[in-house]
Amino acid sequence: MPVGAIEPDQVHLPEVYVNRIVKAEDTTKRVEFATVSTGGTPEIPGKGESKIKRERIVRRASQELKDGMYVNLGIGIPTLCSNFLAPGVDITLQSENGILGLGPFPLAADLDPDLINAGK
Repeated sequence: MPVGAIEPDQVHLPEVYVNRIVKAEDTTKRVEFATVSTGGTPEIPGKGESKIKRERIVRRASQELKDGMYVNLGIGIPTLCSNFLAPGVDITLQSENGILGLGPFPLAADLDPDLINAGK
């Protein structure tokens, strides 16, 4: 939306309360657990029958995603749905921390600790 299209009195945001500020000694940005892509076909976790069942669930759930949707897929199996979209289906993913336009897992070289979702 263009700047000024919404009246300031119509915008409602939670207030922020600051009780203290602590200077950090170590400001190195870390990724707690990195999930990266190998650049190949996405892999369904698991083995044997459980892997077959997971893939069936993921493939079926991905059929519910229609072109143009904005989707928050959550953690775990739902996250995999975007890897099995029908040809021509383009969706916009939203992560749990509000990032719109989330894409596939990055290659290790493209890992950015400032852009991470709850699925790591």
